[in-house]
Amino acid sequence: MRIHIDEAIQRALLPLREEELQLLEQSVLAEGIRDPLVVWNRDGEYVLLDGHHRYELAQKHGLDFSTVEMEFADESEAVQWILRNQLARRNLTEEQRTLVLGRYYNTLKLAPHRPSTENGVKFTPLSGSHATARQLGEIFGVSEKTVRNAAEFAEVVDVLAEIEPEAVARVLAGEVPDAKTALPKVEPELLPKVAERIAQGNAHSVKDAVERIRREERQTTKPVLHGVYGGIQIRRGDFREVLADIPDRSVDIILTDPPYTQEYLPLWDDLGAFAARVLKPTGVLLAYSGQLHLPQVLAMLTQHLRWWWMCAIQHTGGSGYVVAGGRRIINNWKPLLVLAPKDAPLSTHFRDFIEGGGRQKELHNWEQSTEEAVRILQTFGHPNALVVDPFAGSGSFGRAAQQAGMQFIGAEILTT
Repeated sequence: MRIHIDEAIQRALLPLREEELQLLEQSVLAEGIRDPLVVWNRDGEYVLLDGHHRYELAQKHGLDFSTVEMEFADESEAVQWILRNQLARRNLTEEQRTLVLGRYYNTLKLAPHRPSTENGVKFTPLSGSHATARQLGEIFGVSEKTVRNAAEFAEVVDVLAEIEPEAVARVLAGEVPDAKTALPKVEPELLPKVAERIAQGNAHSVKDAVERIRREERQTTKPVLHGVYGGIQIRRGDFREVLADIPDRSVDIILTDPPYTQEYLPLWDDLGAFAARVLKPTGVLLAYSGQLHLPQVLAMLTQHLRWWWMCAIQHTGGSGYVVAGGRRIINNWKPLLVLAPKDAPLSTHFRDFIEGGGRQKELHNWEQSTEEAVRILQTFGHPNALVVDPFAGSGSFGRAAQQAGMQFIGAEILTT
């Protein structure tokens, strides 16, 4: 029998840690491979479903093994069997059990048909809202909410595996006590850094990792520029206070990159009000934004300004990951929101796809490319235009305005 290893099937399995694999190897060398491997006869191709580690050891040491054949309608049914089989194991950590339950739920929701379980429960979309979660909860003795929380945990763990596999190993081993509840709540922009800290063993918990990252960000948020240099002016403090003296209808462009996370959403309303006051009738607000909270951001901005368009800035320095609310997305672009004062239309002609300027993080964690900003300013502005950035960071948009022959005023809160 020629056994085939299917990657999709293998991803549904819980991998053994190095010490577990060593114990298994000692066992099979002493006693042989006692338990049969489970295979699926897929149109004459024998796909391995259970016993991947034993099969590897058999190949490595030339050991004999037996097999048991299973029949399934499709790969979805085969994966469901694997997940049910794993849930029957007694030696799972709480994190592993939660992961498998979440994967089982997600697999059932995505299945082209809703098969019956071994308990005879028939899953059907006609059973009402959250019916699958409710029925799975009844089968495994947990609440409907626990099943749906497990699904979110499974989604973030699967993305975490793409970012940092060692972080997943530590999470599933139970080394991160708040992983089940806290990981699904991590903002997408922070997930790679949280994963790195977990993988290195530098986080007592997810919450601890997030707090340390935030603290480091605050310590590195100081702009390089302050005072006035060649037409570039950076003011220290909250933009709502330190930019209050800018005259009404005096600004040509507001180019800014506000923080994207949920805790800072109220700032967008203040930004919209500020822009409506200071922009010339021919002026424009150009705001970088993340996608996750975009509906709320637009709702706040359009209370004060006229929605015009959204440009897509391509990520050229690597993709990001979005894992939240059932989303699993490899993020390859960033929105640039274009809004104008309500009493005058924007007349500039522009392309709405912008090639990014690449990664530029030498001076600030969320710094944007100066080269990219120069091209944006030249598209929407003119020489000697007044550019304002209420979230100036390291002053990269100020340097871009200088290179484009424009004036610049920025604001940034400094921390000590």
